[in-house]
Amino acid sequence: MRIPEFGSVYGVDFSGAKQAGRTIWIARTEPRARGKFALVTLDRLDSLCGTAEREVCLAELVRIVNASDAALWGFDCPFGLPVELFPEGAPWVDQFAFLAQYDDAYQCGLECIARTKRLPEGPLRSALHCRRQSDFDAKAPFDGFHYRKVNLHYRML
Repeated sequence: MRIPEFGSVYGVDFSGAKQAGRTIWIARTEPRARGKFALVTLDRLDSLCGTAEREVCLAELVRIVNASDAALWGFDCPFGLPVELFPEGAPWVDQFAFLAQYDDAYQCGLECIARTKRLPEGPLRSALHCRRQSDFDAKAPFDGFHYRKVNLHYRML
């Protein structure tokens, strides 16, 4: 398999916060000699779109990604909820239908807590949080999924 060549590689530190433009950062690198990359730009999203408001900033981020050419994008955000919150064997795409049931991330988060409380007692369940099986297997000292991240997931997808 031939790996495509990219003219730019972007990294996005994502946020679903109300003033998301203040906390979303976009780094752009370009390839240099001997397979190394150089940082070309580092921008806070509000500086690119003139506001920190979430909806405007997220729309601008989509526009920037769509307008890029020969680019590889990486996002630091969750691309899925814990599979433990869904029926066994449920495909990942079912999460879209789940998210579509809610008008806002807060209500979605409350449902995630309710589903967590219905899980059987055990190492994957705390009072409010569901630990991913992978976190348990890796002996992570804490769960990497907090329901504030539901906001990220909700906004990202």
